[in-house]
Amino acid sequence: MGDVARAARALDTRSPEDYARIAALLGLGGLPTRPSQPGPEEPPADTPAWQAPARQADFPQLRPGTDSPVFGATGEPAAASAVTVLVPVGERPRPAHRWTTSGLPQPRERDRAGPRPPHLPLLAPRSTAALLTVVLSRTTHEGDLDVGRATEELARARPLTAIPRLPLPTLRYGVQILADTSGAMEPFARDVEDLICHVRALAGVAGTQLLRFADAPVRGAGSGSRDTWQRPYCPPRPGVRVLILSDLGAGGPALNPWRATEQEWRATVDTIRRRGCEPVALVPLPKRHWPHWARGLLPMLTWDRGTTVGKALGARS
Repeated sequence: MGDVARAARALDTRSPEDYARIAALLGLGGLPTRPSQPGPEEPPADTPAWQAPARQADFPQLRPGTDSPVFGATGEPAAASAVTVLVPVGERPRPAHRWTTSGLPQPRERDRAGPRPPHLPLLAPRSTAALLTVVLSRTTHEGDLDVGRATEELARARPLTAIPRLPLPTLRYGVQILADTSGAMEPFARDVEDLICHVRALAGVAGTQLLRFADAPVRGAGSGSRDTWQRPYCPPRPGVRVLILSDLGAGGPALNPWRATEQEWRATVDTIRRRGCEPVALVPLPKRHWPHWARGLLPMLTWDRGTTVGKALGARS
């Protein structure tokens, strides 16, 4: 429509028929019918010269009485001052483009998200309870009567100052869980939470203390947000088993500036043992990727489906 207005301004168009012919020449409509020949109109006296309508005397190349269109092409050459008007050409619709590959599926809405995939824990579900019991329990001589030891003492004519009993594993001393929240443990965050639920089911909610840390416990650990973590790390009361869920600084990016060092983990293990507790670690990495300095530092188990109760007993011994 802007082109129509500019053309009408340049040609000093006033009649609706001329506007229609301009629009047709610009491809904005069909060709209008031939306009009727109106009589000459005299402009008002105060009309400026550039707004006055065109007169027959202004176009000497047009002979009076001809039926030539005002804005059409003629067989005669145009004058030097005449405006060249383009003749409309035929138009064809653009062919529809067909893609060679199918489009991407529509994104799912948040309220219509698909179901969460089932969780496959790292430990075998059938043996998780037995394996954790072996790893976390303490051995106490509070089981049934040890008939063999009692018979041997009586055969040697020795008095039984105490009733000999069989060893019995127990979890009544409680468990402290040190869960690593560093970037290297992010892929195992769901497994960490699953294992925490299993430990609470075995040792009880009151007998389980959960502390979270990042990279190394000596940098701070606590049960709440990071700004509430206690530094340095405080071990539990004597006799409590400490379960460490961490990669001990062996995972994550190679150029991680926050990676835990050997000195930090040795200081952590020494603090736990000086308190009268025994640590054990579950590492979600193959044994070949364990730090060489950590293999003799504390009992360690591979956190994987291949870990069995027999391997847990071997790590405890």
